Order: sequence, then structure tokens, then C-alpha cells
Amino acid sequence: MSTADLPSGTPTSTPTATAARRPGRRRALAALAVAATMLALWSGYGPQHVSAASLTTVVAAADATVSSDTPDANDGTDTALTVRASADPKPEADVYIKFTVSGLTAPPAGASLQIYSNAVSGTGVQLWTAASNWTETGITYHNAPARGATMVADMPNLTAGTWATADVSTVVTGNGTYTFVLSTTSTVSKKFASREVAATPPKLVLNTASAAATVTAASGSGQTAAVGTAFAAPLAATVKDSGGAAVANVPVTFSTPVSGASAAFTGGASAITVNTDASGTATSPALTANATAGTYAVTAASTGAAPASFTLTNGSGGTPTGDAPSTVNAAADATVEADTPDVNDGKDTALTVRAAADPKPEEDAYLKFTVTGLTGPPTSASLQIYSNATSATGVQVWTAGNDWTETGVTYNNAPVRGAAPVTDMAHLVESTWASADVGSVVTGNGTYTFVLTTTSTLAKKFASREVAATPPRLVLNAGSGTASPTTSASTSASAGPSTTISPTLSPSPTPSPTPSTTATGGTGALSPTGGSSQSAMVGRAFASPLSVKVDGAGSGVTVTFTAPATGATGVFAGGGATATASTDSTGVATSPVLTAGSSSGTYQVIATSSAPSGSAAFSLTNHDPVIAAAGDIACTAGDVPTATACQQQATANLALSLHPDAVLPLGDEQYELGSGSDFATQYGASWGQLAPISFPAPGNHEYGYIGSAIEPTGGTGYFSYFGDAGHPLSPGCTTLCKSWYSYNLGDWHLISLDSQCAVIGGCNPGNPEYQWLLADLNANTRACTLAYWHIPIYSSSQDHQPDMQAIYQLLYTKKADLVLNGHAHFYERFSGQDGAGNADSVNGIPEFIVGTGGRSFFSIRDTPSANSVTRIANTFGVLQLTLSHNAYSFNFVPTNTGGSTDSGSGTCH
Repeated sequence: MSTADLPSGTPTSTPTATAARRPGRRRALAALAVAATMLALWSGYGPQHVSAASLTTVVAAADATVSSDTPDANDGTDTALTVRASADPKPEADVYIKFTVSGLTAPPAGASLQIYSNAVSGTGVQLWTAASNWTETGITYHNAPARGATMVADMPNLTAGTWATADVSTVVTGNGTYTFVLSTTSTVSKKFASREVAATPPKLVLNTASAAATVTAASGSGQTAAVGTAFAAPLAATVKDSGGAAVANVPVTFSTPVSGASAAFTGGASAITVNTDASGTATSPALTANATAGTYAVTAASTGAAPASFTLTNGSGGTPTGDAPSTVNAAADATVEADTPDVNDGKDTALTVRAAADPKPEEDAYLKFTVTGLTGPPTSASLQIYSNATSATGVQVWTAGNDWTETGVTYNNAPVRGAAPVTDMAHLVESTWASADVGSVVTGNGTYTFVLTTTSTLAKKFASREVAATPPRLVLNAGSGTASPTTSASTSASAGPSTTISPTLSPSPTPSPTPSTTATGGTGALSPTGGSSQSAMVGRAFASPLSVKVDGAGSGVTVTFTAPATGATGVFAGGGATATASTDSTGVATSPVLTAGSSSGTYQVIATSSAPSGSAAFSLTNHDPVIAAAGDIACTAGDVPTATACQQQATANLALSLHPDAVLPLGDEQYELGSGSDFATQYGASWGQLAPISFPAPGNHEYGYIGSAIEPTGGTGYFSYFGDAGHPLSPGCTTLCKSWYSYNLGDWHLISLDSQCAVIGGCNPGNPEYQWLLADLNANTRACTLAYWHIPIYSSSQDHQPDMQAIYQLLYTKKADLVLNGHAHFYERFSGQDGAGNADSVNGIPEFIVGTGGRSFFSIRDTPSANSVTRIANTFGVLQLTLSHNAYSFNFVPTNTGGSTDSGSGTCH
């Protein structure tokens, strides 16, 4: 956008910051310039003057990505903004965004920059200022203005499909034009919606209230829900200025307790940020009670105001319950690009499709699926991909050969696509699933490759399978008498009993409608219009409600949704297996929020109406929690990856591919001293992608204890990086914090402990950690218990210590079921034993050592320790655990193809 495109009267010069330009930049994410004084509630962008006691949204006037590999190319009209640090052969990419603010009569009370993230990242992006002498259609890497010398703000822990926010109050102090630059220290691309995506453009939110706003709880407080079920109503908070006027479009963050009785928002989050509407009200997503009974407070907070509090209660009623998936997630996917024909981009979090138009290259996406377990042809098959952009032209879907791998495919070696497209995905909508009928291709078990192309020169962006919440998928209707498909991975144990297990499929947040059954009756036929074929972890709410259309009906027809009474089932808001809803003016009835019960499995929810008569069925899946665990992970900045060291990126990519519900980093997450800068640039760039679902334990390196060398750090880097999620018992702490904590997943109680006993005051009876653990185990009501910490008490090397022996014995006495450790840089599994190392096949606790997170290899003694069942040396990898009702299955997955594995199962005590 040039200055000629700005609204009449818009200023074209602004306060600027100049500094030496940062050398080197990476690929296509350049100039983001925002012009126009726009008071928008969310839909309108017309320029207006700001009211003295309200919030104002100013939409970007310009934005663009600049990339070091195409330094003279302009990418200002792309629908996505990309930020990435350079790492051969990938280039640096930075984003420029410009805003023009006018109409203010006084400095704003606050200002925040908000951008809509299309990817998950634990490292996030950094924010800088720059001069505004650039245009959206003219900016390139070579001519982009130098960014300022001082970072303005940081946006860590990005989450796909949500707004990332940074405080820019120190920069935006009045009317003028402002340019911000986004950069990152991570070599993994961060993707954001550009202003070409009309629904989610970058924006400034200005608080022009004359005094600090107030936040009050408007509705939702005082509710009770049975443990494991959804609350009947969301929470609503109202924001007002000092004069009592409602404040629109201000962010409000709802936060639940991190331990004890609590609740989770849709998707499992403990905190969620929502903007207020025109009436000044922010409404939370659906909220589901966790498995702990009790009363607690949920807070609603907005910058500059005291938080409001909601009182909620989890009742002690039974926990609702559902698995055999009909969704097959992609086994491999990658973008291939004509201008880098020999470069592989298989681990990027975004898939890009674009037709060639000089200087922009052609980009195509390849996706591979493996279908097994069918006993006959499926009755229907659809390909679904999650779109990160809006487009009226869409993409075409082709078939191709399967002779390619995710980490090897390039533009030059990619298999040739078929002679004609199979189907078309037209009219893409940002942050929704695009669906295409591929029933003519997927006719049974086998491996299938699809290629996405487009005739448009504007890039189409989709989530890759590295985005755990929204990977590409096939949705298959197996039909009557046909087994549901599963994705499987063969494994071979090196020693001991072995069982082949299948990776659990990830939850499906907002699936396109895929009805499994439709029963009709006269003119009142019912047909599902949304919510079928979803999957949710046991005890968590499904992402979308169920909706059904009553043919020929208008508003007011009652539809009853009924889940199974026993077995795998779900529970509607309020705690029942049955709920009713009335049709709207289009004849569509939408159910309340549905929560997966405590039993895994696939089941049907039936919708019925009596006048007119009809019924329809929805297929839903409850899956057991899936855990990914490893310790001893990230090298120090500057260390070069080799075949035997510094493979943290490979193990992070592997963990992502397993689509876990939770990640357990088992200590020594960051070498050598766990510094804050290394955590941000090394661990954050790799395993940081999994930070939102991580439950860490500290190691000796986090505290500066390296063999006989001691450089005490207090764990500051660790505690600061993970925040309260890593030490919920001492919120706000950053040094020598109370590092142990517990939480529940499904039928399991998980306990994170600290094995650096000399630092934390001891690990024996009477010491703080031991006494807390004793109380925690006494209060636990879950059937199964898993505990984990860094240093094992036994291993087949010198890398173990007896410090945790009393704690191991306490766990044994209380009949815990599994212990996970790291520290020794190999994989080892012990059969059940007590704290003294005595074998006990009945009550003993199996111990897993998973020091395979990427740092390096340690040797294993020729003579193994007693009770050692399996040992795998010189292999990086991740332990995958599926935590079922009174049972578990395990699978050590190596990063290298054909590497040694170990798998099996067990039952709880």
C-alpha cells in the first residue's frame, strides 16, 4: 500500500527510530505498515476519531515479509506473514507492519499490538521499531528500513488460531505513523495472518480511557459441574472506564488455577484471552471441570484494572466417558518449491501452495496417508486440511506416487502428479477446515499421496502435521460391518516382552461435517451439519457442538441429542447424557457443549425429533491420554549438530509427530548451565514448540551442578522459561522455587519431582519434597500413578544416585505404577522393583530411563544392572506412553529410521 492509498488527511510521517541495520534476514515476511485511523469494533475499518473513554482498534495500513534469499523481491500482498532466523539453506525472514494513528486528543492510557498466529511456538517473536519510509508494494529485504537498536517487546509461546499480544505503550504515545518489525531467534517459521486476511489483520488496540478501567464478573459465577463435565454457561466479564462507560475491544484474560480443583477451557488451556464486544463484555469459551472436586476462583484480568473473580465448584459426581478412530492423520507432508529445487522443507509448521509468477516461485504441497484396519471399502472418504488464509480460488487436489519421504522430498525429486485433478477445494476460509471428497481414490487399505496445487499466484497457507492440533487428515466412514481404520507403526523390542502399538490420533478441534449415519422419516428428515467425526481426550470438551438440520422446518422444533448411557460416551453441559435444543430460523438445532467421558472408544450420539419425525447420528471418539517423554535435550548456543550430539530439533520434530496430549521433559532440558538465553534460543527453538502442553522436571544442569564442577544458578533460567507451569506451588518465583507438583490426565495421577536433593533441602522423610509427596499420594483418588524426575536411582552405567531412594520406596509403598527418569544418555527399562532394587513382579514399579532427548550419547556397562530388561545405546528418541483405564502401553520411538525400539504394555497396581 502506498501513501496514495491512505485515507484523506492521514499523516504519512511519524516518530522514527534509527539504528544499524541487522545483517541478514530470512525468507518471505517483510513489510507490515499500518495506516488509517480506524475505530473498529472488529468488522469495520473506516477512519474515525477516538472516543475519550473507550478502546480503539487501528488496523494495519501496510504489512509485508522480507526475505534474505530473495532480497529484491516484494511480498507485500501475501496472506501470510513469516518470521524466521536464518539457518542454511533456509533464509532469514522478517515482518514489517505499519500503523497510522490519528484523532487522539491525549496520549493513550495503553497500547497493544495484536497479530493472529497460524502456528504454535515456544520461542515466539521479538518486536522492534523502524522508520516508516516504505510501502507495502515496494519494500524488499534490501531497501527495508533498519530496525531500532532496542527490542520493544517479546511475544513468546505462540498458539495456532489465537491472537498474540505485545505491550507497545512506550512506542505509541500519540498521533502518528508507527512501524514495527518482527524477528525471531528460532529457525522454525512463525506464521501470522497479514492484513490481506480481512477477518484477522494485524491491529493496534488503544486504551483511550481517562482512568484505569474496572473489570467485574457479569455472569457465570456460582456454577457447579460434576468433575470431568462442562459447566452449563461460559463466564462473562464486563470492562468499564472510570466514567462507567463500557469499553469495547479490550483483551480480557480468563485464568484457572494451575493445580487442585480447577477447570480447562476448550482445547485444554488453563488461560484464554478474549476481546470485549460492543457492550464491553468478554465471554469465555466453554469451561470443563477437572477431575478434582472442590471450590475455586477463576480470574478475569485486563491491563490497568484489578481482576474480577468467579467462584466455581467441581462436584464429586461421576466422571463421564469414548475410541477406534475414523480419522487418519497424515503420515508425512511437505512443501516443495521451484526456486530452491533441492531443498527439503518437510518439518515446517505450514504448507504453502502457490502458482509461479516472477519473482515468486511455484510451491506445491505433498501429503501422504497410510490406511489400515479396513475389512472392506469405506462408504466415504474426505481429505481435510486446516486453512491459515482466506481465498476464493482455493487449491486443486491430485494423486501421485508414494516413493518419497517427509525429510527427503524436494521439488526436483518429488513424484509426478496424476494427469488430472481428483477434486477441488474452493473458497478457503481462514482458521477453518477445507474438505474435498476423495472417495474415488481411497478405496481400502493402503498408502495414498495427494498433491495440492493452485492456479493463483497468491500463497495459500495450511497447517502441516507439525501443528499437533490441526494436522492434515483423512476422515473415513467405514460403514456397516467394516472395521474402522487405524494408523499403525511397527516396532521391534530389543529385549523383554514386546507389543506393537498404534500411535494415538490427535484431537480434531473443528472438523468439517462428516455424518456417519442419517435416518430419515417423512418430510422431517434430519441430517448432521456439524460436529461429527471429532475426537477429544477423555475428560475434555469436544471443540465443536453438534448441529443437525431438520428438513422443511423453521424455528422452534425441539431436537433431542442422546449419548450412550454406558461405556464410551459423552456428557452435555449440566452433566446429562441427553440434551435438547430448538431449531433456529434455518431449521438447524445446535447442542450444548459435549465433554468426552472417562472411557475411550468410538460411539454415536443420536439426534431425534418427533414433530416432524426423524433421526440422525454423529460419530465421536474419546481417546486415552498420550504422553511423549525424554530428557537431556538441548545443546548450548554455538554447538553444531552432529550424528551423535545436539539433535534436539530431530527429537522435537519426532515428539510433535506423535501428537501427544502432554509432554514430559525429564530434566537437563538445556545445557550446560540452563541459562535464560540458551533456553530461549536452543530449547525454545526445538522443544519449545511443545511448551503449551509441557510439564517439566528440572535436572542438575539447570542448577549448575555438572559432575564435580559446581556453578550454582538457582535454576533461574529454567524457572523463568517455564514460568508457573513448571512450579505452580510457588507462583511468580524465578530462583530456587518449589519445583515439585502434580496433576491428573484421564485416569492417571502424574507427579513431577526434583532429584537435586542437595539444593532443595533433601529428599528424605521430614524434608519438604518428601512430606509434600506423602500428602499428595494420600489425597490422590486416581487409579494409576506415574512419577518422574531427572536422576535415576539405578542404571546400567555410573549415571545414577541413591538420593531419591526414600522417595522411590514411598511410591512403592503407595503402589505407584511407573517411574520415568533421564540423566543417563541412553534408553533403559527396568522390570518392577522396590526402592532397594529388589525385584517384585506384583507391586514393583517399572523404571524407564529416557535420556535420549538429543544432547549426546553415554556408554552402557557390559554387565547390566539387576532387573534391567531392555537397553538401547547410541540412539536418540522419545518414549510414547498411552495412559488407559487401569493400564498403559509404551513405545520407545527412535529418530532414525530402522532404529531399535522397545514396546509393550502393563496394568496398574
